[in-house]
Amino acid sequence: WYQRRVRDLMKDDNFMKLIERYTTGAIVLPTSKCNRMFAAAMTTVMSHLPTSEQKPFADKVFGTIRDGTVKLLFSPDLASAVNSPQLTQQILTALDTFSGIATAIVNKIINVVFETVIPVLEGCVNLIRVSQHVSPLTRGVLELFCAIADSGILQIDKSQTTRLYTSCYELLKAYSETTAKPGSATHLVGAEEDRFDSILLCLELLSHLCSKDFFNFDDPDNLDDSSSKLVLIGLDIIVPHIDIELLKYPKLSSEFFKLITFICEVYPEKVVNLPENVVDQIMLMLKVGLNNYNDDITFYIFNAVSALSVHSSKSLSFQKKIGQIVKHTLLLISSQELPAELYDTAADMVFTFICKCRQEYLAVVNEIVVQQPDTNSQECLRTAFSALIPNSPNLSRRDKGQFSKIFENFAVNVYGICR
Repeated sequence: WYQRRVRDLMKDDNFMKLIERYTTGAIVLPTSKCNRMFAAAMTTVMSHLPTSEQKPFADKVFGTIRDGTVKLLFSPDLASAVNSPQLTQQILTALDTFSGIATAIVNKIINVVFETVIPVLEGCVNLIRVSQHVSPLTRGVLELFCAIADSGILQIDKSQTTRLYTSCYELLKAYSETTAKPGSATHLVGAEEDRFDSILLCLELLSHLCSKDFFNFDDPDNLDDSSSKLVLIGLDIIVPHIDIELLKYPKLSSEFFKLITFICEVYPEKVVNLPENVVDQIMLMLKVGLNNYNDDITFYIFNAVSALSVHSSKSLSFQKKIGQIVKHTLLLISSQELPAELYDTAADMVFTFICKCRQEYLAVVNEIVVQQPDTNSQECLRTAFSALIPNSPNLSRRDKGQFSKIFENFAVNVYGICR
C-alpha cells in the first residue's frame, strides 16, 4: 500500500515541483523543526521506493544541500564563514536537514543515507575546530552525530562503521582541543549552560556508540573497528572536561554515571588500563557521587565498582583506588547515611571486593579501625569487619545471598561507632 501511494506521489507534478523548489532554495522553511520534519518526510518517501530509485531520489532531494555544505565545510575560508550570520544560518539549516534524515532511517535505506550524510559528518570536524565561539554550531554538530549514531549505529556494516568511528573520534578530539583553548566559548562569561549542553551531547554520543553490536575483539590494535576502544578513547578525551560543578546538573550526572557503569561492566579489564589521570578523575567522581546525588546514581556506582573489583587483581594500585570507594561506603553505612534500599547492592559490591581484593580490604579495615579514638571501638569494628570475610572467595548467587544477611547484621553492629 505504501509503495503504491509513493509511486502515485512521484507522478504528482505538484510534489515534484515542491522538491525542485526546496533543492534550489526557492522554499525557505521557517523553523529548525520544519527543516527536520521535511527531511524526515522525504527520507520516509525514499524508504518506500524500489532499491534502484533510492539513491537517485536522495541525490535529487538532498544532493544540492549536501554538496554545498561539504564545499563550505572543507573551504579554507571556513573560519571567516562562521562569523557571517548568513553562512552560519546556512550551515545550521543543513545540520537540521541531516538530523531530520537520521530520525527516519530504516534498515533498507541505511547504505544510501549513510553515503549521503558521511561527507557532512567528516566536514563537521573542521567546523568544530573553528566554531568555538559559536555555540549553536557546536550544538548542531553534536546533535547530528548523536542522531546518526542513535538511528543507524546498529544497522551499518563494517566498512561504514570504520568511517563513522573515525569521524566520531576526530570530532571528540577536535572538541577537546578547541574547548581547552583560552579563547574558546567555555572560557567566556555565561558559557556554563553551553558547556553543559555540549558535554551532555558528547556523553550521549558515547552511549550510542556503546550500543553497537559489532565488536572487533580479535584485533584490539585496530582502533577504527572497535567500538569499545573508541568509547574508551572518547572517555579519555571527554572526562578531563567534566568537573564536580558540572555533575550538579541532574541530567548530565545521570548520563555520566550510567555511561561509566556500562563501560565498567562491559569493558572492566580495559578501564583498569586507562591512563592514570583519567582513572583518578573517574574514581574521584565515583566517590563524590556516593552521597551527593540520588539513589539511582549510587546504585550505578556500586555496580561499577563491583565489576571493576573482579578485574583489578593484577593492579594493586587500582585496588587501592577501589578500596577508597569501599571505605567511604562502609563509613556511610556506619553513620546510616546510606538508604536501606541500597544495602543489597552495597553488600554485593563489598562482597565482590573482599573476594577479589582481600588484602586491600584488610588494609581498608585497618585504616578505619586506627582512626577510632578508643580501644573498645577499635575492637568492635575489627570483630564486625572480620565477620564479613567469607570462608571461600566464591561469587555464586547463593553465597551472595548469604552475605547480604550477614551484611545487614554488620550494619546494625557498626552503627554509630566509626568516627
